[in-house]
This record gives sequence, C-alpha cells and structure tokens, in this order.
Amino acid sequence: MKIKQVIGLLINALVCLILVLFGNAMTPIPGGSSGNGNPAILLLIPLSILFLVLVYQWIRVWKGVKVSLSRLSLLILALTGYIITGYIYQLHRLEIYRTIQAEAIESRYGEVDWVHIESITTGILSIHMNNQFFNVNTYFMMVAFSLLLCFGYKLIQGLLNRRQRTSVKN
Repeated sequence: MKIKQVIGLLINALVCLILVLFGNAMTPIPGGSSGNGNPAILLLIPLSILFLVLVYQWIRVWKGVKVSLSRLSLLILALTGYIITGYIYQLHRLEIYRTIQAEAIESRYGEVDWVHIESITTGILSIHMNNQFFNVNTYFMMVAFSLLLCFGYKLIQGLLNRRQRTSVKN
C-alpha cells in the first residue's frame, strides 16, 4: 500500500514539473514582442489542485512514520530556510533577467527603455515573467512548501496528542 502512495506522489510531482516547464517554455525571447495576455496563468489552476493533492499525498506517506517533535521542528525550520533562500535567489534572478531584457532591447532598438522593462517584468500577468514564476527553483520551492505543510500538520497533530496524553494522566 505504501509503495502505491509513493508512486502516486512521484507521478503527481512529475506532472507538476512538466506543467512548470511548459509554463517556462511560454516565455518569449528577451527583447521580443508578445501577444495579448498570458495563457500560462491558466496553468496555475491545475498546479493549485495538484499542489493540494501533493500535500495530501505527503501526509499519507508520512502518516505511519514516527518522528519526534524536535525533529519535525528542525525539518520545518530547514524547509522554511530553503523557501526563503529560494525566494531571495529568485529576486536575484529577476534582476539578472531585467539586465538581459535591457541588453536585448538596446541591441534591437539602440536604446534601453527602463519604463518598458519594468512594466513587462512586474507582476504575474506579463508573459515575459513566465520564466521567473515557472522554473526549476520555483518547482522545488513548491515541493518544499508542500512538505512544510505536511510536517506542520504532523507537528500540530503530535502536539495535540501530547496534550491529550498529559490531560488523561492528570
């Protein structure tokens, strides 16, 4: 039974990765023009559903595993650190991407329009931002966040069980 749960989890994680990479592939080349709208936003719908399923699958996989509350706390702290580091890294990559956009626009038009670059590299609605939201780093951040929620659930469950045991003894 456990092996089926792990296989299901791996399949879900693989489908999420494929959707993330597909969203990344929808990014136009730097300096290039794009059509109206961003169809990659629609990928957020299945990714949100698959994320919730992923959290549930992690909980099912870890259900019978005994982990001390101190280790759960340490795992939660490590995952939180990883997610924060991934976010900071993504902000750094955004600055690099803006520089790449500036160089591409300058080579194409002879000058850099920073107002235009800011407008196309701000917010999720811009198709130029797909590679910033849909990439391997954000995929691993999503997986880490799903694990964080799983371990948070286990921690709360463990604390409630501990509280019940102590109140029954008294």
